[in-house]
Amino acid sequence: MAKSNMRDLSFATFNLLNLQVPGGLTYSNKPPFPDDAEGRAAYEMKVAWIGAQIRLLDAEVIGFQELWSRQALVDAFDRAGLQDDYDIVARDAPGRGRPQVALAVKKGSNGQSQLLDGAGWIENFPDDFRFDNLHETDGASEEINITITKFSRPVLAATIQPQGKSPTPPPVKIYVAHLKSKGPARLSFADPKPVVLQHHAKITQSAVAHIRRIMEAGAMRAMLDAVMKSTDEVKISPVVVLGDLNDDTLSVSTELLADQPTYRVIQKSRAGEQSDKGLYTGERLQQYRSARHVYYTHIYKDKRESLDHILVSEEFYDHSRKRLWSFRELEVFNDHLNRESFEKIGASDHGLVRAYFDWNPMPEEIAPEA
Repeated sequence: MAKSNMRDLSFATFNLLNLQVPGGLTYSNKPPFPDDAEGRAAYEMKVAWIGAQIRLLDAEVIGFQELWSRQALVDAFDRAGLQDDYDIVARDAPGRGRPQVALAVKKGSNGQSQLLDGAGWIENFPDDFRFDNLHETDGASEEINITITKFSRPVLAATIQPQGKSPTPPPVKIYVAHLKSKGPARLSFADPKPVVLQHHAKITQSAVAHIRRIMEAGAMRAMLDAVMKSTDEVKISPVVVLGDLNDDTLSVSTELLADQPTYRVIQKSRAGEQSDKGLYTGERLQQYRSARHVYYTHIYKDKRESLDHILVSEEFYDHSRKRLWSFRELEVFNDHLNRESFEKIGASDHGLVRAYFDWNPMPEEIAPEA
């Protein structure tokens, strides 16, 4: 979709399904693409498909998940003929079982980068986000200790400077995330096994996965609280979170991360005028806009789920008195999820999500008073 104003912004999230170069490892000792003629042909098919999707998305900012090799992502942009159109922030996975997230930011119309210095990965939870010696005062009244202190997949944080002058849009903070999946956690069964693994291994693996995802969502929320706040010096703080959050919009983990801002559904309501720390989901914005809406990005055991999300701060919410961009539309590209085999076309097992926002600051004469 063509931009009507150079300040307009579009965001996308794209799970790459274990993108790795031939001979490279992901979760096991068996490369997904062996370094032989057959493996290289399968790799070429995959990067060609990914490149075609990147070109289809045509988004200003794209967050990626499940990347194992920076070169593989560069190859996809190369196959799409877009290697000179985007700045790519990506790195190789540090080892087996440790996929990375990445980011691509389209260069401005003058060819200059919109990506500001300082992009990097955050591996550890905030120092003050520790669950040590918590004491419940109701119910079981137990002491709680959870020693998870790191993200299973480090979060990528970056800042972009959108184009345009008179006025120049403010910088926008971008976070790319890939929270722990609902799949069973990989636990050590080496002897001596903990008692719980001896008797309830499957339950324990599932419980640990959910606990980790909740902890990661809470840690991200703590990170965002530190930057999403209005002060006398800084009145606005545009933030966008892109990623595979591995749960639905109304799940506990996603709502914890989003901080559950209020949406306006009645014209006379003042809901949504201000939410310094809340994140609005692209899915919900589209649902309020569409008469018919089907949103799913993953299929597991014939169950359609919405795992991939675009979350935006109040500067992108139509009814906020701090609005700078207004929501135009959200699209989900998921036709490839219905194919019999992803291997046949090199597709991802996740749908792609793209959202558009038009530069449309709230006019001062109609902005509600604080």
